[in-house]
This record gives sequence, C-alpha cells and structure tokens, in this order.
Amino acid sequence: MIWRPTYHRRVVQAADALTTAVSFVAAFSLWERFQRLTGIGIPIRITTDDIALIVGFSLLWVIIFNRLGAYSFQRFASLWKELTNVVKTTIIGVCLFFAAHYFLRFGHIPRTYIITFAFVNFLFLALEKTSLFYVAKELRKRGINRKRVLLIGDGDKTRDFIDVVKNNIGWGLDIVGIVKTASENLTCETSGIKILGDYEDIERLLHTHIIDEIIVCVPIDQFGQIRKIIECCEREGVQIRIYSDFFGKLLKKVRVDNAYGMSIVSLMTTTDDELRQYIKRLMDIAVSSVMLIVLTPLLLIIALLIKATSKGPLLYQWNVVGLNKKPFKSWKFRTMVLKADQMKTDLLHRNEMDGPVFKIKNDPRVTKIGKIFRKFSLDELPQLWSVFKGDMSLVGPRPAGPHELARYESWHRRKLSVKPGLTCLWQVKGRNKISSFDEWVRLDLEYIENWSLGLDLKILLKTIPAVLRGSGS
Repeated sequence: MIWRPTYHRRVVQAADALTTAVSFVAAFSLWERFQRLTGIGIPIRITTDDIALIVGFSLLWVIIFNRLGAYSFQRFASLWKELTNVVKTTIIGVCLFFAAHYFLRFGHIPRTYIITFAFVNFLFLALEKTSLFYVAKELRKRGINRKRVLLIGDGDKTRDFIDVVKNNIGWGLDIVGIVKTASENLTCETSGIKILGDYEDIERLLHTHIIDEIIVCVPIDQFGQIRKIIECCEREGVQIRIYSDFFGKLLKKVRVDNAYGMSIVSLMTTTDDELRQYIKRLMDIAVSSVMLIVLTPLLLIIALLIKATSKGPLLYQWNVVGLNKKPFKSWKFRTMVLKADQMKTDLLHRNEMDGPVFKIKNDPRVTKIGKIFRKFSLDELPQLWSVFKGDMSLVGPRPAGPHELARYESWHRRKLSVKPGLTCLWQVKGRNKISSFDEWVRLDLEYIENWSLGLDLKILLKTIPAVLRGSGS
C-alpha cells in the first residue's frame, strides 16, 4: 500500500484483518438467508469456536498479504497492483481454508459456504483497497503524509522524473532541490527546481535541509560518481532510491537476495509471478487432458486416414528445443512422404521464408491428405501430449528445431526464455501470410513482453476460428 512504514502499515493490516472478519460474518448471513429461502443445506450459526476460527483466518490473510509484499513501502504502486494482491490473497487463503476444512473436519461448515465467503471476501477487500488507495492519494494532495526528497543528477532522467512527480501529486513527493555532478556548471534551477549544489555538498545538504529520501536519477556512465553519496546516506541513515537505465528496458523484475552475508541481485527478463505461472500450468493440464479425451475419435480417424493413404509411420517424431534450449521430443501426425527430410536439401532454393525456417507453399513432399491436415492444423494435435507432460504450453512461441537454433541471431534466442506453445500471436495473425522469420520472432517477443493470463485466453479464443478457417496454417 502507498503508506508510510510502521504506523500506517499497521493501520492497513488492521483494516485487512477486520475486512476479512466482516467477510466471514457477511457470508454467514448470506448463507443463512439462502438456506431459509431454499431449504437447501443445513442451518449454520456462529459459535464461540467460530469466533476463534474467524480471528485465526483473518490473521492468516494479513500474513498472506505480507508475503506478497502488499505492505512494503511503495509510493509508486498502482491500484491494479493492489487489486492483483487481493485476487492472489483470496485464492491462496480460500485454498488453505479448504485444506483446513478437509484435515480439521469443520463438519458444521458446508463447502458451499466457503465458496460464498470467497466471493464476499474478494468484493469487500477490493472495495477496502480501492477506498484506502484514493483516501491516501487525497490526503497527500492536501499535504498530509508527504515526503521531502532530494534529486541527484541534472540530465534527461532528472527532468523526466520531475515531470512525472508534478503530474502525480498523489504520490506525496516534495522535491527539495537538485544536486548536480561536480563537473557540471551550476545553474539556478532545472525544470523549476532549485539547484542546491554538487556531489561534494551532499553531507552539508543533509545537515541543513530536512530530507526524507534521496533519489538518484543518473545514467549508467555516472554510477561511479554516486558511490560517495551512497556511503554518506548510509552513515546518515537516509534512504536512497535509484532511477536509472542500468538494468535496461527488457527486465521484468529485479530481486535482491541475501545469502550467507552476500547480496545477490537477480535480473529477470520474464515474469516470475509463481501464482500466474501455476494457473497457466493448471490450465495447460486441464485443457490438454480434456482435449485428448474428447478428440480421441477424431485422432483415430486421422490415424486410419494416414495409414490408408500413404506408407510410413503414423507419427512424425519432432526433435525440438524448449525452455532454456533444453531438447525434447514431440510428435505430429505424419503429413509427408517417407524420407521427406532427405528431400529437403534439393528444395532449399525454393524456400519462401527468410531466415533459418524452411517453408514453401506447395511442398511436393506433403501427401494429399496431409495438405488437409496442415490446413486445419490437425497434424499438430498429438502435441497436446507434450503440453500435458509440461514440455510445451497451449500458448507460447513457436518451437525451434536444433538446426534452426544454430542459425538464430542473438536477439532471436530470447524466445527460448519461455515454454514453446501450440499457438501464439503468429497463429492468430495468419502465419501463412508471414514470410520473414524476423517478423515471426517479433510476434513471439511481443507475446513475451505483454504476457498475461488474459492474453493467453484471448489468443486461445482467436485460434479456434483461425484454425476452422484454415488461415493459421
């Protein structure tokens, strides 16, 4: 939450615990009315034991919020991040509630009540977080709970930061002044903020001004000059934050861990949100298993057609590389004649795709029935097994063969930082219209940059009509 540490943090924790406790009572009330109107289920009442249960779970909710970093001091947090934490906490908490119900045998509490509580709790917490978010923002606009900060640097980043702070008064930051590098000519002000001195003046400024925090806004080539400032802030006990291009633009998260007294900085180029990754994996397992069962008759028909129309094995073993270049074996329905791989050398001059991928429109190696399977992507159905096993995902970048990987440029390889998938942006945008491998990779990287569970769902829904039209082949 966007609050000052200690006191305000405790206020928010108390608000979360109270909101969760009220959610239990409200869910009890709703369930009681539902039972009276319908006669379904057994009547339930709040007993003395239930009060202890409510208090215990309310504290558990606060612990979950804390583990998710919801109480860390972060003035730049968005309302979306607050609501995301609510979703995560509700899911984790309700799962633990179900587990406790199973192992501890809360016989008087129906499982349908727990589901009712989940919806009520999410709604109440979302309303609480939204209210607190705007209350905190309004209080800062009125001069309450504001922070006095000193900026270090006088380049474009400093001016950009000043403009953003001016446009977000709800952050509660008052810029006291700017400290420039010693090599620069001292002017009166920058973007309307007074220049107070250079790097050599930092200790004096901390003694003569009330400074809550120092924010460093310098490019990477000036990092060596701020060491003295960092050491001074450490001595003086003043918090310091760094706004810099040091970590580049591709990083999704920076994490600092302490191991045996060593500070280790981890730079992630893809999201490491374990909950969303877990949900994505559950979705892969659920959808692939259901499709393998439901499509069994279709799979048998395809197998019979392949055997009846051409000689050779039923499946084509596809040796590809997946997450972090780890090789694995996948399978497709065979759509080509025997020894198709050996014939590829004689057809390289007809390749219509720029880059390492081989693709021609009227490939003479493809069987008649194979053309139909390829048009509607039916040959790729066996890859659902690879999704179920975990080698692939439903949605992800196109898998790469070892021979293709050898010809990848450096920036192409970033697509290997996530699991390959059956479909992605290249599928829904019609991969038969893409003749540039670089464009194909850009679509994969666009997916990686903007990945979310909602994007996966959107791509899956768009893949269905694309496959039915045969436009994704």
